[in-house]
Amino acid sequence: MPAIGRGEMMQDVSGSAAQSRAIVAVRWLLGVQCLLSGLNWWFKILPFPNMFEPMVGPMKHPILGAMIDSGWMFTAAKMIEISLGLSLILNRFSVLLLVLAFPVLMTTYVLDAIPFFFKSIPAALHGTITVRNFWASFLDMLFFGGGVFVMQLYLMIEWLADYRQLFALVPGTPAPRWVDLLQCQWLRRSLMIGSLTVGAASTLWAIGMVDQVIIPWKSLAVMAPSPLRGAPASGAVPPAATPAK
Repeated sequence: MPAIGRGEMMQDVSGSAAQSRAIVAVRWLLGVQCLLSGLNWWFKILPFPNMFEPMVGPMKHPILGAMIDSGWMFTAAKMIEISLGLSLILNRFSVLLLVLAFPVLMTTYVLDAIPFFFKSIPAALHGTITVRNFWASFLDMLFFGGGVFVMQLYLMIEWLADYRQLFALVPGTPAPRWVDLLQCQWLRRSLMIGSLTVGAASTLWAIGMVDQVIIPWKSLAVMAPSPLRGAPASGAVPPAATPAK
């Protein structure tokens, strides 16, 4: 086998160190955001509805209303978010909790993406939506739901060695070789960049909005459609800007 040069070894070590730092950073970013989002269901610290206030304003999808009205489904989802947040921050059982939380976080992103891809984009093609409302719909999909999902995918790809046997066709047999494609360099780098940009921005935004200590809750108005003509002007966040998360 050809000898590995010192420069190549140093580059590999440097890359591994940067990768490890990125994993730790994303683990904390995702953990903190999930913890805050989950706790808000019981303690009003963010501008999203919680269980002690009436659900006013439009719902993104009827499934959200059904989950809340059930009395336990949305609460269970928030308990899973809190469990995932704690596991990532403490670095305990993170691999398991990422699997358990995957349906919850993916559903959050899908419910954010549906209005953009199936309503806003067709409306833009037909010229029936304003640039302001199209941009608001895009930001709503990108932040929080999108940022969280990207961070989860990044961690699961980096920890693929712990998941690869889940792809085995038959228990006890090796995982198919195509699983290795999930760790290709361009995919890992793209998810890392997305996690450290959009993911970090959404988490820092959420942290800043806690109890409005740094960032006012009305900052979420950037994700809300323009108010109807004649609507009362106030500093409050429009109902459409405070969907259940």
